[in-house]
Amino acid sequence: MTMKKKELIVTSALPYANGPLHFGHLLEHIQTDIWVRSQRILGNHCIYLCASDAHGTPIMMKAEEENIAPEKLVDKYMKAHKKTLEAFQVSHDCYYQTHSEENKKYSELIYNTALENGYIKKQNIKQLYDKDKKLFLADRYVQGNCPKCNAPDQYGDNCDVCGAKYEATELINPLSIFSKKPPVIKDSEHLFFSLTKLEAEIKKWIDESSLQESVINKLQEWFKDGLMDWDISRDAPYFGFKIPGFEDKFFYVWLDAPIGYIGTLEKFLKDSKNKASAKDLWSEDSRHEIYHFIGKDILNFHALFWPALLHAAEFKKTI
Repeated sequence: MTMKKKELIVTSALPYANGPLHFGHLLEHIQTDIWVRSQRILGNHCIYLCASDAHGTPIMMKAEEENIAPEKLVDKYMKAHKKTLEAFQVSHDCYYQTHSEENKKYSELIYNTALENGYIKKQNIKQLYDKDKKLFLADRYVQGNCPKCNAPDQYGDNCDVCGAKYEATELINPLSIFSKKPPVIKDSEHLFFSLTKLEAEIKKWIDESSLQESVINKLQEWFKDGLMDWDISRDAPYFGFKIPGFEDKFFYVWLDAPIGYIGTLEKFLKDSKNKASAKDLWSEDSRHEIYHFIGKDILNFHALFWPALLHAAEFKKTI
């Protein structure tokens, strides 16, 4: 009996576009490429995609350091990433970037669908703000003493000494890494994705998935105290896509980065003169199977937030 050939969409994790690739990137891409080649030998049809991750404060800061526009910085490193991967004979069908019209289209589509389905809410939060830099400070841009063990020079999310997790506003004697001055606390209205509404759905998806047992065990740790709603907005100034309906709010980079897989698929289909859209191939009734190759450091984004976002926006979840 002839076995039915599979239709596969395969991705590697997106390298960040503020520096050259390192051996970890190459290891992951080469491993993915080997798997893709083996699937093709078996007769399965694979679309292998990747892109340079182009948004966020670090991109903005690096562009400022090099005295160029963020778009030019992203283009520079995307070309460098592509050249390096091609030198190691990694065979992407499309290598792109997340700062694209295709990704903007799908980021807005997925956000708007999640909003219509009741998964987006507004909430006031307190943030550290550098008055000299005129910038809200992400966790990595503030240091102070750990509020649990008082260890000095700890970043605004967790302590490297005692392992405690905390909010940046809880740091003792915090200092901005830019101005070296104490930041002030400012209120800001942010947009949150209601991950708590989908806790049972995501736990079911994990339990029924083909993920390795060790990965499933690690993910279970997130459910011990219950999932928390996810802050998906960032205040200006920020390099990214503006959130529809707002002038000074941008999608958090981890909102639009995985959507970049779908945007890159759209680019591949257009370049291939394929009349199908990425949404067609990523829909619940599509016969395409979707596989992500990632490192363990971004497991929570791909196995908690990403499937929840796909579910809320009525897209197919990954394998």
